[in-house]
Amino acid sequence: MGNLVGSRLREMAELGQIRKQQIVLLSAVITVFVLVLYTVLDAANASWWYLGFNIACSLLVGSSLLYSFKHTFSLAGYVLTGVLLAQAVILFLMGELHPNRLFWLYPIIATIIFINRFPVGLLLSGGFCLLSALTIYSRHPSLGGEAMAADRLIISLLVLSLICNICTYLYTQAAEYIQSLYQEGLEDMAYTDRLTGLANRWSFENWAKGKLEQQRNRESLTALVFIDIDDFKIINDNYGHQIGDQVLKHFAQRLKNNVRHRAQGTDQDDYSIARFAGDEFVILLYGVKNKLDLDHILERISHLFHDKLQEENRTLFKQLTVSAGAALFPNDANNLEELTRCADKAMYAAKHHGKNQYCYYHTLSETHPLEEKTAHITTTPLHAVRQTYTSTISQ
Repeated sequence: MGNLVGSRLREMAELGQIRKQQIVLLSAVITVFVLVLYTVLDAANASWWYLGFNIACSLLVGSSLLYSFKHTFSLAGYVLTGVLLAQAVILFLMGELHPNRLFWLYPIIATIIFINRFPVGLLLSGGFCLLSALTIYSRHPSLGGEAMAADRLIISLLVLSLICNICTYLYTQAAEYIQSLYQEGLEDMAYTDRLTGLANRWSFENWAKGKLEQQRNRESLTALVFIDIDDFKIINDNYGHQIGDQVLKHFAQRLKNNVRHRAQGTDQDDYSIARFAGDEFVILLYGVKNKLDLDHILERISHLFHDKLQEENRTLFKQLTVSAGAALFPNDANNLEELTRCADKAMYAAKHHGKNQYCYYHTLSETHPLEEKTAHITTTPLHAVRQTYTSTISQ
């Protein structure tokens, strides 16, 4: 469902540009056709000045259109706008000689608005209407002998410009909103892990570097916690990757529900919880008041699979365990790379000494590799719980 929505958003985000190109193409073809038609009429009426001007305009639009097929339609849009403005100005200046051609001002104005972005179309159409009013009222053309023709022409141009600009504005707003949704979707794909919805390794590391600098001189504790699901490979081998994926998603959701992942003072998610790789997760705990609070947090993380989640009166994930290692900043390491290495080493030490526990990096030594707090529970062999996994695993 998410892929379908994303593909639709992409199509809709690209639709605005495609429609703009289609409007420019159609308008350019119609303009060339009309100019060629007027060229024939001008030749029949011996209007040589009009004849040369229309031939030049049609050649300019046609050549820009051919160029755009091989490159970009932006040039065709600019050239067409310039040609239409020039045509409109000539119609005003020669309106007394060809009053019937003034009706072409309406499609010209509408085309100029629709082939340009909203601010540009509004500026051009507004400036054109203002210039038209000044030209008409300064020269007092007859406009077919009607006394109110000038007023009607200006008012109708203003109304048409207003309607077209409102339509363009609403369409632009809708297109920008769809584009923003699509960009947000791209950012989510770039910054988050698609399976679990947590931050990915890249976004976590970029965020954590800045956060560590913020916490460097503060009195509160900052710790990097490396977490690994015990015997996860056996789960994948025995029950398949689909079950394994459900385990990862379930554990990720429980991490989000039990560990703070929102920036302090705001309601926005940060990247403090991430899926590092495979079944490895990492958490940057910052702003922890004291060591006792940090112990409580690690205890809670160690028991995330052991809390009873009832569904249809059956306990899920009771047999799963995790091993975790914690490294303190800046005591154990002064940068993110070293801090990650230390937390990873502490996590593997916890696995080596029986799994289902956590330990701190500073408790490790060559002679006594582990002095850890344990989180002992009674476990059941995996082969005895096959039915539990296959029938009850869910979110």
